[in-house]
Amino acid sequence: MGFLDKVKGTAKQAMNPVGQKGERDKIMKINQSGVEARATVNSMRETGTQLGGGHQIEFELTVRQAGGEDYAVSTEQSMHDKTLQGIAEGGDVVVKVDPDDPHSLLVWGAAS
Repeated sequence: MGFLDKVKGTAKQAMNPVGQKGERDKIMKINQSGVEARATVNSMRETGTQLGGGHQIEFELTVRQAGGEDYAVSTEQSMHDKTLQGIAEGGDVVVKVDPDDPHSLLVWGAAS
């Protein structure tokens, strides 16, 4: 992805304040009331878009919750280099899951 593609992606994000507010609200809710779980990274790839100084990453995850069945989730999230350290395909990550929507989650970092 070239420089102009990145500029177009940033411009698209800037033109959608409603989408940004919804995303911000979702992140705040998960930060406050999210349930911590572990997930396996089946695949991850950088989209080429940078948002807020972070790398936009598409994840394919298998989430494991205590007392529940494993399930697959696709998500995209902006992550800084420090948070990405230790995260790799096949590895485990800590996620915070929205208690009202198990497919809405945040990747918190590499599981130790």
